[in-house]
Amino acid sequence: MKYQKVIIFNFAIIVIGAALYFGIFNRSNLLNQTTNDATRISEQTTLQTQTLTDGTVTYTVTPKGFIPSATTWDFTMSLDTHTGSLDQDMVALISFIDNKGNAYQPTKWEGDPPGGHHREGILQFLPVFPRPSFVELNIQTTDSAKESRLRWNL
Repeated sequence: MKYQKVIIFNFAIIVIGAALYFGIFNRSNLLNQTTNDATRISEQTTLQTQTLTDGTVTYTVTPKGFIPSATTWDFTMSLDTHTGSLDQDMVALISFIDNKGNAYQPTKWEGDPPGGHHREGILQFLPVFPRPSFVELNIQTTDSAKESRLRWNL
């Protein structure tokens, strides 16, 4: 009887120890998997900078924040000209088009105000769900009121 209590106590210690070991080991693997998934999503959403030149104005655009948890889809923009003034209303000038042909207007321009020869800022759009296979920025250019597009495959 005396040895039976010792055996049960030792068995309980072994079971608790094994449960703690495997619980900590699996948690570590889960954390590594979550980190790897976040890195993979970040790598998938890194999109290249593109440039569009419209006569005297050069638009340089880099998409940012196209991850599932983003509250806005942002495009970092830079405008340059050597003649005239950059007086465009960025929210009215640009629209976002998805792979189904749906057009979306920006919600906000955070950046330099109109004027001057150089402007930088971020053009923000509400996210589109489900995530489209590609996106295009449609820029109403000054060259004979034609439209120009920059496209990124997601």
